[in-house]
Amino acid sequence: MVDAVESLLAGKDWAPFALIAVGVLLVAVLDGLRRWRRRPRPRPGEVWFAEVPFEDRPGGKDRPVLVLDVTGSSCTVAALTSQDRSARRDHVRLPEGVPGVRKASWVRLRPTTLRASALRRRAGDPGEALVHWYERATASRASDRGDR
Repeated sequence: MVDAVESLLAGKDWAPFALIAVGVLLVAVLDGLRRWRRRPRPRPGEVWFAEVPFEDRPGGKDRPVLVLDVTGSSCTVAALTSQDRSARRDHVRLPEGVPGVRKASWVRLRPTTLRASALRRRAGDPGEALVHWYERATASRASDRGDR
């Protein structure tokens, strides 16, 4: 075994192995870039699943969110819940038939900022019209409270 290694190092018999190693490395790097680029970036108006931190304690929960804005590596989102929040002033019921939302849901009126990498899977693309609906709902709720 040692003689075989010495003969490879002494002669130019190692060149084919080096070319193969460089080729394998190049394929691995290009495949990684292809996979990285294939991951879609979130856009305003899309519904994604993301790890959303709890407001009142450490930790978080995987839940659907409406992407409101994307700036660099962060996203402003509004968390959705299927728990009935109709009695609360900080949530509004989503319209029926929103793509990516299968159950009756309520959207939190206080947006959250997340890293874009926290968004793990796109659920639907209702479009920017839903962001405009959200902005009107937020403004309407604020004017109902007398906020300025």
